Amino acid sequence: MKRIPKMNLRRSFLFAGLLLSFYACKEEELVFPKQEGQEVIVTETRPTAKPTNLTLVSAFNQNVEIHWPALSDRVVKAQIKYKDGSEKVVDVTKFTDPVVIHLNELKSYDFLLQYFTADGTPSKVTKTVLTPRPFEADFKMSNLSVNPIPGGVEFIFPKTSDREIPGNISYVLNGKIMNHSFKSNLTDTVRVGDLVDDTKKIDFALSLNDELWKRNLNAQKQLAPGMLVYKMILPSLTSSMDGNNAILQWKNATGDPIDIKCTYVGNSGQKTVTVTKNTDSNGSLKIDVGGKPGVLKVVVSSEGGSSPEQSLLLYAPIAKNLWSATVSSIETNEGEANGKGSSLIDGDINTYWHSTWSSGNFNYPHWFIINFGKVENFSKFGMIRRHNNTTGGFKTFNVEVSVDGTNWTMVGKDLTFNSAEATATWQDYIITPIRVQYVRITMTAPFTAGATSTHLAEFRAFDL
Repeated sequence: MKRIPKMNLRRSFLFAGLLLSFYACKEEELVFPKQEGQEVIVTETRPTAKPTNLTLVSAFNQNVEIHWPALSDRVVKAQIKYKDGSEKVVDVTKFTDPVVIHLNELKSYDFLLQYFTADGTPSKVTKTVLTPRPFEADFKMSNLSVNPIPGGVEFIFPKTSDREIPGNISYVLNGKIMNHSFKSNLTDTVRVGDLVDDTKKIDFALSLNDELWKRNLNAQKQLAPGMLVYKMILPSLTSSMDGNNAILQWKNATGDPIDIKCTYVGNSGQKTVTVTKNTDSNGSLKIDVGGKPGVLKVVVSSEGGSSPEQSLLLYAPIAKNLWSATVSSIETNEGEANGKGSSLIDGDINTYWHSTWSSGNFNYPHWFIINFGKVENFSKFGMIRRHNNTTGGFKTFNVEVSVDGTNWTMVGKDLTFNSAEATATWQDYIITPIRVQYVRITMTAPFTAGATSTHLAEFRAFDL
């Protein structure tokens, strides 16, 4: 170090100012010589910038990555120091590529980074703490998600890179070993289907083989497949008749598309109607069968397979044009359309029969008899409660049938009827088909304790 004349001092200030304005535009932090008193200390070389604005990555496979920013042309080398069992030093002279450092453990490491100029002048040291991530295959296996899907099981591996890692899923089905090979990262969701028995858990053996890092991993998963959509649909299938048309109805709360094939077999011959990719929550189809009873044969198909053929009996309403009704008693104070026995068979659910409550004997049991007017095939009947009253109705009843109105046969005993449904709906009952002309319903107990009279809106009967 030496003292310089006053003229040279001015030049030095000017030169230092130019340098300061130039390097102030840089993003790097510059470290200048100290000033002591009024004297200016001049060094032969300028210091480098502190390592900043780096992109630091905790990478998979127990690696860390250091990506370099644009550097001053004064920086010719960077040095990275860390301890991994022993002291490690990495010298970097090419800054266009990231530095990848493989580490032996999954823990936090201290990295010391420093720049150097061509003459060896160092920058300040930057300390960075980094923790590498697990081996890619290990991470994928430990973070695997396994879920039941309709008729199968879904395996979802987290995507970690674009590098292919081969894998395999094997299991035993009907005594046969099944294998599903895949290329992880290229295909991260693997679906195993055709598993129709949702009541039985299946043992799955999984493997991932990462040859690059010599990682050969195996795991076991046990899971039952999800219920096939068609299995959820089948319990909701119902058949009915509307005029000449057979109506098939179903409920589908899943929102998944289903196909339905419905074939009518009966007195009108054989007819088939199909619907495809139907997602209605309340679906239906109709077949013109001329109002004739028969059987609906139904197959429901969804993702994963098709149901066995279902047979639904199709009951045809017995025409009411010859019907008459006799009742145990009537109530005349229920309005012009109500109280009388004929209100049971007028086809209007808003009218009703009512046993007497204003005079005579109004204690249980109560009864009514329906005369079809001729002998019919009787196999099903239905009743619906009074629409504007949820008290006073009956709870239990017996069903008898007769050909001549004199000799009776019991076909249903101690059956139950809900007279207090929140919404009045038809309640249907199936009996063994029999040829009869008369049906007698005897109400044996009230729905509401203490009630003595009873009422009912409508009665209907079906042929098969």
